[in-house]
Amino acid sequence: MTGLPSVSKRLFYRKVPNEPEEPTTTIVLTSPRSFYVDVRALENPGIYGGGGDGAEAELRHSSALQWAFAGTSESSLDNQGRRFSTWHHWIDSNSEDPALDKGEMITQADGTVLEKGTTVDPSTGKEESYEELWEELPTEKLTSGNNARVCTVLRTEDQEKMGRGMIIRLGDYCQGIFKKGGEVTVERWEWWNVSEISSSNDKWYKMVTIGTNDMPCDEVLGSEPPLEGQKIQRAGITWNVVEVSTW
Repeated sequence: MTGLPSVSKRLFYRKVPNEPEEPTTTIVLTSPRSFYVDVRALENPGIYGGGGDGAEAELRHSSALQWAFAGTSESSLDNQGRRFSTWHHWIDSNSEDPALDKGEMITQADGTVLEKGTTVDPSTGKEESYEELWEELPTEKLTSGNNARVCTVLRTEDQEKMGRGMIIRLGDYCQGIFKKGGEVTVERWEWWNVSEISSSNDKWYKMVTIGTNDMPCDEVLGSEPPLEGQKIQRAGITWNVVEVSTW
């Protein structure tokens, strides 16, 4: 079953009854077949290192990561017509046994979506109510050329070595998470159309780098996506191309 892809950016998080805040840059990429990668990197200027041309920032410490997880998602309507989404955490940077992740999704007048649900506070173990506001970003690459409307998903699992990973490239974003034992590696890449405002070239910039494992995000950034079913080797790990969707 396939649906529409989505690039979702969080505008705020609110732990009820507190005021809304947004301490992170949170992006969720969801493929037409409902694979997703959710990366929440802390927005702290003290942990950013500027790139040579000022366009690239790199986060190099695990403390810069608030949370990252990946898996599959699903949506449903209850008997009152309310829409709920559930995110199954196949990989979770913070837990080996994550709690249920489910929220009611309420579309606002301006097109944003308010998510409401409950979560367990890891510091207290108590269930608390939360709200998150999301906006949808374009799902096609914002530059001309090939590969504009394509979503590519890579996945790896090594049960013997306890390693799991997922990478999604969609629109102007690519995100990946790999977890092996207690070590987590996360990357976020963004396409920057900077030639209109500077002498730099339009290209992909690595905006988030956390951890030390080598992930093949660069394999899905070119003008031609890999083939579905293809296997990609990187640092002794086999990544499977489990989805290549166009629309």
